[in-house]
Amino acid sequence: MRRPSLHSCVIAILAAAFSGVLAPAAAVERISVATGGGQGNSQSRFAAISGNGRYVVFTSDATNLVAGDTNGAADVFLRDRALGTTTRISNQSNGSQSDAASYEANISGDGMRIVFPSHGHLMSNSGYQNCYLLDRTANTLQILDLLPNGQPATTCNSASIDYAGRRVALVSLDALETGDTGSTDIYVRSLPGATSTRVSRAVGGGVANASSSNARISGDGSRVIFASNASNLVAGDSNAESDIFLAASNNGVPIVRVNIGPGNTQASAPAGTGLMGALNADGSLLAFSSSAVSLPDWGEFADETLYLRIPSLDQTIALSIPEGNLPREGFNYEPDFDYSGRWVTFASSDRLYVGAESGGVYVIDVVDALIAQVSTGGNSGNVHQPRLSADGTGIVWHSYSTTQVPGDTNGTWDVFYAPNPLWVETPIFVDGFDG
Repeated sequence: MRRPSLHSCVIAILAAAFSGVLAPAAAVERISVATGGGQGNSQSRFAAISGNGRYVVFTSDATNLVAGDTNGAADVFLRDRALGTTTRISNQSNGSQSDAASYEANISGDGMRIVFPSHGHLMSNSGYQNCYLLDRTANTLQILDLLPNGQPATTCNSASIDYAGRRVALVSLDALETGDTGSTDIYVRSLPGATSTRVSRAVGGGVANASSSNARISGDGSRVIFASNASNLVAGDSNAESDIFLAASNNGVPIVRVNIGPGNTQASAPAGTGLMGALNADGSLLAFSSSAVSLPDWGEFADETLYLRIPSLDQTIALSIPEGNLPREGFNYEPDFDYSGRWVTFASSDRLYVGAESGGVYVIDVVDALIAQVSTGGNSGNVHQPRLSADGTGIVWHSYSTTQVPGDTNGTWDVFYAPNPLWVETPIFVDGFDG
């Protein structure tokens, strides 16, 4: 049976406001704890979640999440929610602890491949800063950012891995491709290959005239979304602002600008908090935040509005519009999709519907036009970087709030998990139809 495409379902939201859902309080779970449940003695942030929500990776400065953590540096940890265990994974290849900070890991769908940047000398040939791939099945560690001569580079600061664990997007100042003489660029490396392809290309394939950052690869590995200050990636880029772009992962062609309105209307302000865009598995649904007055429904007093961009329909839709007469004056930022694109989560400082608290993590069902608040506790505090599992069942984020779970007395950032209150079992949409 062939069902309508997700795109056709999304069309329904063009003419409908979102309805707030007063869902039962979700069982929020603190992730940044030791095996046995002891809370961390320092900050934990920047979580990523596996496809079914079992595994969560995060960065922490805490020294008591595992025994023997004496390196005085941030480390990357893996939490197995099924077993209730926490392990440190940013170790040297010989098993000893890192000699410098590691951070902001990402994880494949099955949770067996983890990528992360590190200043640590995790291998004998490590440079000043490399991006690494830990293969938990093979128990191997490798450097991802290699120069054309096969030697490790020294400036990789971000890595994003696709669902299958076969393609990785990298951000590096070093030229990982012959002929790259520009600024920081976005590269894609296909595994197990040893070469990287630059995707932040100028029109005609040339070098970008400014730096790019914040790369995220799609679930199927076919597209990369990223931010850039360059003005020569697409024709007609004259707004002199940081923009969000979408590129093909094989060679960067074509590149399209994401943070635009219908008819290719340029944004009159830079992309929003963190210059962070999001995309579903095939890059057909995109999200970004902006304060640009040139975009639809921008909101006179809103600091930042969250938008859904559907390139195939040339539609840019404001998602973070509060219900009724609720004030619209805050930030809505750092979006993330599930694999299909049915759900999008984001952080907000607004109260978006009657019955919701002011600020927190929200999730939207773009098929049924529903919105629900995920973070709880009466004072959600500052929240950042919510991430959805690929199957849409769970969400992770980090927060300074001490009221998300009972017994939170460490007074610092922690990582949390909650089930998606809007989740319903649904087919995975592929190429416009379910499989």
